[in-house]
Amino acid sequence: MGKKKLHYLWSLKDNGIIDHAMVSFSVTSKDMNETPYALFGGYNSSQIVGGTQGLKTFKNFPNWLGTWALEGQGMTYGSKPMQKPGEDTSYPAIIDTGSSQLSIPPDVFEKIRQEWAAALPDLDCKTDKTFCHIQKPCEEIVDKVKPVGF
Repeated sequence: MGKKKLHYLWSLKDNGIIDHAMVSFSVTSKDMNETPYALFGGYNSSQIVGGTQGLKTFKNFPNWLGTWALEGQGMTYGSKPMQKPGEDTSYPAIIDTGSSQLSIPPDVFEKIRQEWAAALPDLDCKTDKTFCHIQKPCEEIVDKVKPVGF
């Protein structure tokens, strides 16, 4: 049996329960006086900036993790390139609304780790080689780190 048949969205579509093999999310906050929700089989165009004209599609980037992802082709730390499109290997940019973590190739992580170490001498990246942390309040480090861009 193919992977398509094992996926719940295709099963819902193939059995006529939903119109399209898709799920969309409305993410809100308490101050918006709306309830967040997931919509299976379609989307609510009133929740999209620009209505249906603002809806963008993309092709899934096949990867060794078997996840739903975009093709990551470049990354910056501040204005400094950590990975250059067309020069460095692309990677799966996993879209996960349930996580604030960022997974990047080891060589790119090492470049960013060096930038962080220069700005934050107390940063611990040795306890776990794939994760860095610091025992200081965010207010003390926010001005020392730069934004990551793609």
